[in-house]
Formats: sequence, structure tokens, C-alpha cells
Amino acid sequence: MKRLLLAALLAFAAGPAHAEDKVSLRLNWLVYGFHMPFQLGIERGIYKRHGIELTVGDGQGSGRAVQVVAAGSDTFGLSDGASIIAGATKGAPVVAIMGIMNRSPFAVIARVDSGVTDFPSLAGKTIAATTGEAGLVIFPALLSANKMAPDAVKFLRIDGAAKLVAVLENRVPAMLGGLENQTLILEQKNLKVVTLGYADNGVNTEGLAIHTTRDTLRDKPDMVRRFILATRESFEAAMADPAATIAAGLKAKPDLDGALSLRQLEAGLKLVRSPAGPNQKIGWMAAEDWSQTLALMKQYQELVTDLPASAFWTNDYLP
Repeated sequence: MKRLLLAALLAFAAGPAHAEDKVSLRLNWLVYGFHMPFQLGIERGIYKRHGIELTVGDGQGSGRAVQVVAAGSDTFGLSDGASIIAGATKGAPVVAIMGIMNRSPFAVIARVDSGVTDFPSLAGKTIAATTGEAGLVIFPALLSANKMAPDAVKFLRIDGAAKLVAVLENRVPAMLGGLENQTLILEQKNLKVVTLGYADNGVNTEGLAIHTTRDTLRDKPDMVRRFILATRESFEAAMADPAATIAAGLKAKPDLDGALSLRQLEAGLKLVRSPAGPNQKIGWMAAEDWSQTLALMKQYQELVTDLPASAFWTNDYLP
């Protein structure tokens, strides 16, 4: 009898058994170093402890991630703030629920031997850029923020791979790129560079945020909160042990360059928190970042909408 009573008490203390929620996350692009905290969370059972069975899928761009989540093909997506706004204004029922990269990764990447030391020193220089890239579209805002003439900087329009070659061959002194990507590739080629981040020069936009549909928020709010909490814990674990994070990621993607992935992760983790909330918990988003992103899209990308910035994001589901 005592054994039966003890077994019953233990079963009660453990709580009822719950089937894990099957959840899918669509990335903004092919897996690289900054994506690997999700794999660390899976390997260490962080998502499982929160009742989440997570699968992570490669992406084909932020805009595409918005589309597949809006269509219900994936539960969550990872996209840049501008793509979330653009999709929502076109009818996609998505909303950002967690900021993963709240400091813009956009940067001007200049050769150290170019003499570029700060943003004003770019005056008179020619920068390599790809037509249509987001950093180029909003570049006029940087000139304005730094009180420079609209024609103070010239551009050489070439494709992405050619940008790197042009800088390496010193055909141009600088290029537009990402702090967690092209900067590291150039340094891997033994080229010393100086980086001028957009966020450090007066223009911050929402980098990468996790989004889902309004139906999911309405129907499964508890699952959303558990997913956010597990993701926060996964990124906290990644910050504590970047090397283990890459090791976990390489088990899922063994063909990746481990050394480069580690540097990508370390660079990306520096962009997690917003300049407006450097001490906030992982996932917290700043109203001013979304407001500036929306304002820049209206001014430089011909976005037409009467929706306020608050229509595209929420911190309400953060733990």
C-alpha cells in the first residue's frame, strides 16, 4: 500500500504528461554561424524541456520566410524588420514577437589603408554596392544623419561577390556589407578593415526578428511564450559557450566552415540587443527601432501605409 501511495504521489508531483508541440522555424537564409543557437537549444534539450519539438529549415530570403509563415507552412519565421513590415502591409497576417538581432548589421566596410576612420571621412570616396541592397537604399539617411551632402559618396554598382573582389584588389576603398558576414570574409582573406556600423552612425533598423501569424498568437499563446523562452535560453547558452554552439551546429550542417561560423556567431551576438535597450533581456524590441525602420521605408522605399509601427511587432509574449 505504501509503495502504491508513493508511486501515486510521485506521478502527481511530476504533473501530467504532455505531447510536445511540433514547431517549425524558417530561417532568413542558408544556415550560418549566427543561426546555430537554435541547434544548440535542440541538442541540449532546451526546447524539449519547454514542450517544443523544433525543426529548423534553411531560408531563401527574409521576404520568403514571411510568405511561408503567412501561408501556414511554418510556425515561425526569421526575417529582417523591413521584410516583416513590407509583407504585413501587403496583407500577410504576421507580427514580430521576438527580436534576435536588434542592432542593424548594415555597415560600410573599408580597407584600413584607405584612410577611412569615421563616417565623414568617406566624403569623396567610391563604395562598392549591389543595386537594390537594403543598406544602399537607406544610405541617404546616413548622409543626412552625419550632415553630409547627398552626393558626398559615389557608388560602384556590382554584384555581391564582385564587391568583395573589388575591395580585395583595392579597386575601391570600401563596400557596403554586414558586420556578421562580409566583414569576416575580408578579414579571413587577411585584409585589415575598419567597420562603420549604421547603428553607430545614427541609423538603426530592426535587424532580425522572429515572427508568426496572428492566428497562432490567438490560438496558441502558451506555445508561443514557451518557444520564446526556450529561444532566449538557447541564445543565453550560446553567449556562455560559443564553441559548443558551433559544435552543435556542425552536427546538423557538417559541410560548414567551423572557424568562420564561430566568428559569425560571435559577431552576430554583439548585435542581439538594441542600442535603445542594451541591458534588456534577449528578445526585447525597442519601439524607436521599429519606428525608424518604418519611417525609412516610407522615405526611401516608397512604402505607402497608414499603419503605425506598433502594428508590426509586440513584446507582449516575452517571458
